[in-house]
This record gives sequence, structure tokens and C-alpha cells, in this order.
Amino acid sequence: MLTLTQAVELIQEVQQKPLTVLWNSYDMSQIPFAVYDDDDVTYLNHPNAPQDRPQNLVAATSANINGTQTATMPVKIVGKDAESFVPIAYHEGFHVYQHHHFKPIVADFFMAMSHYPDLDPEYRTLCQLEADVLGKNWSTDKKLSFMATLAQMRRQRLSHHDSLLNYERLMERNEGTASYIEQKVRQLLYGIVPELGEVGHGWSRFYQIGAGLCWLFDETIPNWMARAEAGESLSDILLGMPYAPADLSEIGYEQVLQAQTEVCATLQNEVNGHIDFLQANGTLRIGYGGVGQVYRAFTPITMVSLGDGRVLHRSMFQLIMPKYGKISCEDMVVIDNVAQQEIIISNLPVTYSDGVLQINTPHIQVRLSDVMINAETCFSIVEPA
Repeated sequence: MLTLTQAVELIQEVQQKPLTVLWNSYDMSQIPFAVYDDDDVTYLNHPNAPQDRPQNLVAATSANINGTQTATMPVKIVGKDAESFVPIAYHEGFHVYQHHHFKPIVADFFMAMSHYPDLDPEYRTLCQLEADVLGKNWSTDKKLSFMATLAQMRRQRLSHHDSLLNYERLMERNEGTASYIEQKVRQLLYGIVPELGEVGHGWSRFYQIGAGLCWLFDETIPNWMARAEAGESLSDILLGMPYAPADLSEIGYEQVLQAQTEVCATLQNEVNGHIDFLQANGTLRIGYGGVGQVYRAFTPITMVSLGDGRVLHRSMFQLIMPKYGKISCEDMVVIDNVAQQEIIISNLPVTYSDGVLQINTPHIQVRLSDVMINAETCFSIVEPA
């Protein structure tokens, strides 16, 4: 594992000799970085670095820090070694580039995430078949035909909530292109040939399938990067190409659907078990409607959308409200009810006095101000008078 000092030195080396053949005018030497661990933060190329640790240092991503879009790099999460850290630095730096050069795709991010069809076997089947197609030794044209057919069907499965299509378009474009950059860097610097990693139906789909489409476009569409910057998602570009509908029986649609139906039944039983466990001794509800800016931190692989406006988290989850405080959960089940704007946690001893709510256990820490008690197990944050 890299130390903070070693990670900073790697970023400095990259910015002194950046790769310049990745994407149009993307230049790592111009990207502000915040490299951090549990104790310290080091800023590189930042015009207005803050004195205090920002509350939105919660992940490897791009964040607004003191008015400057900044690539944030948590060393404990992404600092295994240089071969992993440097490509991810290019990935997160590219998110800063996107902020300045990509036409925005407006999406209700967390509302869409809470309605995402994690437990829909037909949707999962289409995503699995995308990965199967990309892994086949086929011509580019045949791959594109199958990918376009799957994309069209997948979009039909996303029609049950207004937020989902733009969410998919945003995530696929932003994370797919950044993953493509990451793969190119890994190949150019370390000789590691891009390969399809584990592909799921949720977050990992956007990264892996998105990058796979980018590599296909490299071979077929000369101006695809400019089109992505101008506002098209990767599936928009794909579906804008002429294609004949593909016969999905060739890739085993019915067999995959049957397998995914069984998987979803098992997952639903697991979800029901988690919810039953959470509710066994009652729950606490903390409403966060109307609090303004909030930040979330979570582990994607232990998160599942219930498809009805709720997201179930099975390990780490944080809801950070800069004006009011933070809810922090570790190694436990918590439900983020995005539609109702409330967090549901186990019924635990609380301290409530003068509008301040506190919980302090090994797995949950809560400290919130301006809280109103609605019932013995129900609280909500209110704007101060």
C-alpha cells in the first residue's frame, strides 16, 4: 500500500510528463488534485486550497473544493501500487476535464439510483448479454449490431421511471469514457492489455460496457469523442448508427433469462432477510428533506436498489449534510429512502437535547443539529427559525 507521500510523488511525476494521446485536449498537468488519507490532505495544482479538510472528501471522484473542480484520490482505497494508482488518477482527472468540456447531461442521480432495476431479471439479462457480446471473437460490425439491439431493449426496461434514462446516459458517458482513459493509460505505461472485467447490471456496467463501446467506436466512428463532448451518451452514438436487429437466440437469451430469474429470486430473498433483520427490533427514521446540499458515501458492491425509491446498503454508508452534521454507518443494514428523504436505521439508544440528535455505537455514529422529534423513533431536520 502506498503512503500519502508516495502517492503525491506519483501524481507529481505524472503532471510533469503527462500522456498526451488519450483524448482531444485532455492534459493531466492542468488538473487540480487532492490526495488524502485519514489524517492529511495534500493539494496539487490547486489555486485556492482550503485550510480545513473538506467534508466532500469521501471517494475517488471529482469534487468542487473551494470553487475549483478537483480530482480527489483516497490513498487507502486506490493506493495499492503505482500500476493501480496512476491509471485511476488519470480516470479521476478526466472527470475534471469532463466538467469543463462535456455538455452536461442533467440527471436526478440518487432518485434514479433508487429506482434502478437491480432486481429485474430481464434488465439483468440484457446487461449480461452485453458483456457476452463484447467478449466474443466477432467482427466489430457484428458486435455493434448486437450491442445496439441490446441497448434498445435495455432502454425500454428503463421506461418505468422518468429519472432512469438520463441517469444511464450520464453514467455510461462519464464513467465509460473515464474507464476507457484508465485502460489506455494502463496499456501505455504498464503494457497491460484492456480486458473486460467483472460486469454487472448496475454501477460496474457503466464502467465496463462503456469502456468497451469506446474501444469499438475507435475502430468505426472518427468523431465519436467530439460527439460525446457535445452531449451524446455512448448508447446515443451506438443507436445513431444504422444496424439490423440482431437475433438474440444466437447468444442464448432465453437461457440467460432463466438463470437471471433464479438469481433475482435469490437476491430478493436476501434483501427480504436484511429488511426483516433491520425491522426486528423496530427502526429509527431520520428525515432530511429540505436540508440543501448533501453528500453520500457508500460501497457500490454492497448496495442494492429496491426499485421503489429506496436503496438498501449492507456495509458502509454516510449521509453528510454540511449545515447540520452527519449520519455514518459501518457493517450494518441501512435504507436510504430517497423518495421520502429519510434514513432508516436500527432502533438504538439516542441522545436528544436542544435540537441535537446523537447516536454513538460501534456501527452507527450520528450527530445532527436543528432536529425536531416527531415521535419516539422518528426525527427530522428543520431549517432554524
